[in-house]
This record gives sequence, C-alpha cells and structure tokens, in this order.
Amino acid sequence: MNELEIWKGVQQGNYKAFEQLYNLYFKRLYSYGLKICGDAGQVEDAVHDMFLDIWKYHSNLSDTTSISFYLFRTLRRKIFKNQQAESKASVFEHEIKVNLTLEEKGHEQQLVDKETITEKIQKLKNNLVQLPSRQHEALILKFFNGFSYPEIADLLEVNEQSARNLVQRGLEKLRKLLFIILITGIIQLLNL
Repeated sequence: MNELEIWKGVQQGNYKAFEQLYNLYFKRLYSYGLKICGDAGQVEDAVHDMFLDIWKYHSNLSDTTSISFYLFRTLRRKIFKNQQAESKASVFEHEIKVNLTLEEKGHEQQLVDKETITEKIQKLKNNLVQLPSRQHEALILKFFNGFSYPEIADLLEVNEQSARNLVQRGLEKLRKLLFIILITGIIQLLNL
C-alpha cells in the first residue's frame, strides 16, 4: 500500500493501515521531536498521544496530499502545547527547590549561590538569543527532514519568503557561533 492508501485505510478505521502508518513514521517523527524538544520521554509521549488521537478520531481525519507534512505539523503543535503546560509547572517547582536549598545554607553562601545562578541564567539567555527557536526549527525542518520552503512556511505558519529568511539567518548565526566557540576554545588551550 502506498502512503495515501494507508491514510485512506486509517480514515476508514482499518487497524492494519494504522499500524503501517505508525511503523512508517514513528522513527522520523521521534527524531524530529527530539530536535525541537530534546526531552526523549516528552517526545515519545507526544508521538504516542498523537497516534492515539489519530486512531480515536480517524473518522474525522481530513484528506491530505502530504501525510508527512500533516504528521509533522500535528506533532509540532502537540509538543509545544505540552511544553507550555509543563513549563508553568517546572518554573514553580524550580523556584521551590532553589528556595529550599538556599534556606539550608548560610547567608554569605546564599548570596554567592544567587549570583552564580543569576550569571548562569544570563549566559543561558544570551546563548538562546543568539539562535532563535524559529530559526533553529527552520534549519531542522530543512536540513534534517528535507522539507521544502513552502512546507516549512506552512509548518511555521509564515509565508515562504519568511521561511527562506529564517533558514538563511539561522545559517549565518550558526557560522558566527561556531567561529566564536572555536576562537574561545583556542584561547583556553593557549592559557593552559
């Protein structure tokens, strides 16, 4: 069966077709999810939840000319929706842990720890700002998953020129970051 026949079978409730769809796309979707999320457990849950939803709502699935595009976009939305819910909980959890840890230490150590944490957070923010998430995701879609610019534009919900710009700017920033990392490494080696 070709992909479109498999999709039709899934829409009609054919479990064998659903199983074929799962086997055909699970690894690709999981790999993509890892590149945009990085948390293997979260990605695996999102992929499984997505396939469960597909099976549960199979009669409501629309026709598509690109099954991979449909699945990638659905997974992307599911991951971001899950991340938003988890980030609210994890920020609260992190604050509690930091406050409990700081209460156990002396006042001077607390100040040093707060400064260290603040510096690390600032460095992390600076590095994240250097390569925006949309540029990062556009590069993943283009070079790791082989999507065309029109497909990237649809996935990111931008026009095609914006998708091209995101890829180009991401490549430019990557080159600069790699150069800075290389120079920093050389300087550190010379100071040893």
